[in-house]
Amino acid sequence: MYSSPCTVQIRLSWQDLCLNNPVSFEPGDHLGILSENADEMVSKVIQKLNPIPSLEQTHRLMIQKEMLTIAGPRKEWVCYENLPPATVFDWFKKFLDITTPPTQSLLYDLATYATDPKEKEGLNMLSQDVGRYEQWKHSKWPTVQSFLEEFSSLSIPAEALIIKLPLMKPRFYSISSCLLSSPTCVDLTVGAVKFITEDGSSRNGLCSMYLNQATIGTTVNAFFRSEPRFHLPENPTVPIIMVGPGTGIAPFRSFWMHRAELMKVGQHLGAAIFYGGYRTQELDLYREEKWKYHNMGAVELAATAYSREVVIEREFVQHKMMIDANARRIYELLDSHGGHIYVCGDFYMANDVKSVIVSIFQEYGNINADEAASAVENLINSGRYHEDVFGITVGARKTHLEYKRKARLMKDNAV
Repeated sequence: MYSSPCTVQIRLSWQDLCLNNPVSFEPGDHLGILSENADEMVSKVIQKLNPIPSLEQTHRLMIQKEMLTIAGPRKEWVCYENLPPATVFDWFKKFLDITTPPTQSLLYDLATYATDPKEKEGLNMLSQDVGRYEQWKHSKWPTVQSFLEEFSSLSIPAEALIIKLPLMKPRFYSISSCLLSSPTCVDLTVGAVKFITEDGSSRNGLCSMYLNQATIGTTVNAFFRSEPRFHLPENPTVPIIMVGPGTGIAPFRSFWMHRAELMKVGQHLGAAIFYGGYRTQELDLYREEKWKYHNMGAVELAATAYSREVVIEREFVQHKMMIDANARRIYELLDSHGGHIYVCGDFYMANDVKSVIVSIFQEYGNINADEAASAVENLINSGRYHEDVFGITVGARKTHLEYKRKARLMKDNAV
């Protein structure tokens, strides 16, 4: 898959949010967003159903369940609890996940509705052959809409598809503001996901594009989720080290804001060091704000790495951390001063950073590799090593590449 990164700052005031819990959060917490599917995609899915249901009528979905009674088992019609009474359009728009690739079990269930024998055979094959299914999924990343278009002979009643589709899950974003400085709104730093699949199809991230395209006045359904494992130390004089490439900067912006507000009331603060990484200088998020908080003393900008800048040697944030002066200070703050380290970013980056910290402990603590790994494990167990990792898309990419490799081997062996 080829992705085109675009990062946006989203500011949501309390009147923009339909919250199911009180406004209360700390730096490091998440906002859960209940997204909505795009109208165009919903309409195209509904147009593929047979018969096409009424879009104005409110429905209550009923399912048949087997009930155990004194007289024995008996079938009864009961309300489908997963969906409230609504129009079919609203069910698909607000409650059903139509952007995630269909599972093998869903393909198996829907194969019976294919009227073309070749398409029915193809669906049955995809539902039973894991390798073929994974190759199909990761090369096309099919949505329900594209799936129905690919297997156009499917003649599915609305209720049959609705009860088999998964429900929409909330998407979680690190809050990049703090209540002390922004008491009437909450900021998010969102990477708007857009990518091209291997077969040339365009795909969008559901929630990121929903937020990116929302107009002023749009009401967003949301809730706060506490992340106590990523909160600042209770004692503000304890030093902290922050590592956050790309949108991983989001929670650290809330840290700096919070620290700046504490400074205003005379609170003494421990050292706060930030390591950031971006593709280019142009994509260096919150650059001016970072310098503002740096000049205030709320954060020390230790180093910034650029991995795609033409005029600067390609580096990642891990390389900056390994520079002697930086590495020595990281070791001293963690080993001698009881500091905390916070890492926010994708799975691979987080693993690389952990390896760097192990190397730093080994070199500057003058200990062997096993002892260094144990020292870092002690940081984790004592609640001083914090990670906020978002690695779902990375994991999907890894799986995709593994199945491509296996497919090539199968092809070579066949030849």
